[in-house]
Amino acid sequence: MLAEPLAVPADRPVYVSDPTWIPHDYDARTDSLTFARVNGDSRDQAVFLDRRFLGQAPKSPPVRIGQLSRAEVASAAGPIHFIFHTAFCCSTLMTRALSVPRVSAGLKEPGVLVSFAQHWSNARQTPGALNALGVTLDLLSRPMAPGETQIVKASNVATHLLPDVLHLRPDAKVLVMYSDLGGFLEAVTRRDINGRSFARQTYQGFANSIPLDIALTADDRMLLTDTQVAAFVWLMQAAFFTDMQRHYGPARIRTLSSDRFLSDPASALRKAGAFFELHADRSKWEAIAVGPIFAEHAKERGLSFTVRDHNAQLAQARSVHARELAATEDWSKRIAARCGAPLSLNDTLMDEE
Repeated sequence: MLAEPLAVPADRPVYVSDPTWIPHDYDARTDSLTFARVNGDSRDQAVFLDRRFLGQAPKSPPVRIGQLSRAEVASAAGPIHFIFHTAFCCSTLMTRALSVPRVSAGLKEPGVLVSFAQHWSNARQTPGALNALGVTLDLLSRPMAPGETQIVKASNVATHLLPDVLHLRPDAKVLVMYSDLGGFLEAVTRRDINGRSFARQTYQGFANSIPLDIALTADDRMLLTDTQVAAFVWLMQAAFFTDMQRHYGPARIRTLSSDRFLSDPASALRKAGAFFELHADRSKWEAIAVGPIFAEHAKERGLSFTVRDHNAQLAQARSVHARELAATEDWSKRIAARCGAPLSLNDTLMDEE
């Protein structure tokens, strides 16, 4: 059945000219975007720019991609770079720390990218989706202030969009943030049923979009423990990011572990700022590294939270689930050897000059 025609919004140019209207959702059936109006303060305060946290924001009617002037979109576009990540690796903290007034703004997990990721994960891909993603990236890149660079942190469920993003925006660079396998498993088990459910849901998406070079039957998958599923998720991402880094090289992609970030945040911010060509001097990054952003929970404003608290939580999870985690890590080494997946990623952000 053909989709119903969409009404043409009379004020559609405002969705291009006004950067407070951000792309919110993409509908591949109608090749249309819905916009949400979010000002700068609301962007900063929202945990993520998705349906969970923008439910009360004003929304546009659906706007067909073809109704948006490509020339106007390109003219309004600005510089944009990206943070992709393995989850539970301080990427939200990094995005907040890289938001510097009149220099850069962090966009935390825009839900519209999840829309594209879900579309690319099914077999019914539409011919206009790649062009629509390009338009969306340009719209996300619009600065709120002159000279501002947008730093977009993608949800990890949108990981497989990385090559399309770099193809569509050849000026963009990507910082891949990750935790090591042990830290990832600790974070999953620390969250109890929610973490274990997250691992299984993420595996379901990655099995189609970034699978490992290893065949698992339905019976095999049923026999996996929750932490084995989580380890599979980590290995999928590690293998994918390693391939992307090998292909694009350090000029386009750098990597950073959460451990290195937290052990020396000022240096990590300075190097990330230089990589993203942000015009802020060393003193600015040093001030941010000892400022309030690093003294509160990245996702819960006002809640006191420090690096020591973060490490203590992971250590407690390791203590409570020690046997399960040790067994899973041993099992992961065997799986990695079978499919050639890496068990570590290099910190090229910190090591590159």
